Amino acid sequence: MPTAQHSTSPVPLYLLPQALAEEIKKYGDTIAEIRVRRTIGHNYVLKVKHEKRGDRSD
Repeated sequence: MPTAQHSTSPVPLYLLPQALAEEIKKYGDTIAEIRVRRTIGHNYVLKVKHEKRGDRSD
């Protein structure tokens, strides 16, 4: 299956668990990889690589 990538907007450190849970709910077991990158200050961006489903798009 082809893969796609989705990035979140920057979230503060204390909200990382909630942001990660939301991405898991959204993409479920199609997730292939999750990367967490620190931006300015204590903000982080989640990059989620997932398999594309037939009718789903970013």
